[in-house]
Amino acid sequence: MEREYDSINLDFWTFLKEAYKRNIKLDLGHFIILMKLLEINREYRDLIEKYGKRDARKILEDKGIFSKNSEYVSGEYLKRFISRSSRGAVYSRIKDLQSLGFEIKTKPGALGGYRLVKTPKWFKLLD
Repeated sequence: MEREYDSINLDFWTFLKEAYKRNIKLDLGHFIILMKLLEINREYRDLIEKYGKRDARKILEDKGIFSKNSEYVSGEYLKRFISRSSRGAVYSRIKDLQSLGFEIKTKPGALGGYRLVKTPKWFKLLD
């Protein structure tokens, strides 16, 4: 199912310009985490339409994407995509994304994670 969500394209240059204005040094991990959060939001909405909210959440939890009994993306899940051994690497990139204006809710602890709530006005996805 994830393959159909690999088609998210962002306005890369605007993203870099905003990071430069705020003196935030980006690496590939920032983009990977953002893309995963966007993909998961899209997949979750599609699953809710198809199965309802409770079952959609359970499906993503069973896949190891959502933390147990929550709608937060697991830091363990995200760290696999950025080839890091600690969830702290995910957290530091999340903080940078928040500094860029992304509204990402965080929930600490083993059952916590991250949820992308809103993107900044400057952020654009390309068709």
